[in-house]
Amino acid sequence: MKVRESTEWCRYYWFNTERTDLPRVLLIGDSIVAGYGPLVAERLADVATVGFFSTSICVGDPAIYRQLNLAFAGYQFEVVHFNNGLHGFTTTEPDYAVGLEDFLDAIDELAPNAKHIWRNSTPITVKGEPDKLDPEKNPRVLERNRLATDIMTRRQIPVDDLYSIAASDPAYANGDGYHYSQQGNEALADHVTEVIKKALA
Repeated sequence: MKVRESTEWCRYYWFNTERTDLPRVLLIGDSIVAGYGPLVAERLADVATVGFFSTSICVGDPAIYRQLNLAFAGYQFEVVHFNNGLHGFTTTEPDYAVGLEDFLDAIDELAPNAKHIWRNSTPITVKGEPDKLDPEKNPRVLERNRLATDIMTRRQIPVDDLYSIAASDPAYANGDGYHYSQQGNEALADHVTEVIKKALA
């Protein structure tokens, strides 16, 4: 039985739904994608329509597939830029890897013709000290990123290293250990926008 967090949540947004003449892009992740997703939608407004699905559920939990099906319902996506890894720390890293493989299989089934891009997880820092990595949690982020990169390499899925972008400037962090300031979200959105433009091209 999965041990869930005390509060679980998910969010969906589909921007510019009236446009049917542009390719569609889906961003999948957690609260980090909720921070930069609307900004990516603004930047791609004349290039693609953007939706995002963010959730606190960790891969391997059956609940994530019910949520995932809704994210894809009604739309065909050209690009799926996805992540999972900052939640569910009661899940071991080996179980995370198995869950990620299953999650990939589900995305393949829902969007077999889309270009898939894995986005690795961003750093966890010490609360109030954004220049210091959390000594307990961040090593787990790094290990999950390593496992995910191995899986993506084997499946020939490109890896977008957002970890390095997020870690490049402490001013990007908002100080709570996880999330990003407006400046940080703008920087993440700039990067993700360019990655998606290249994929669409």
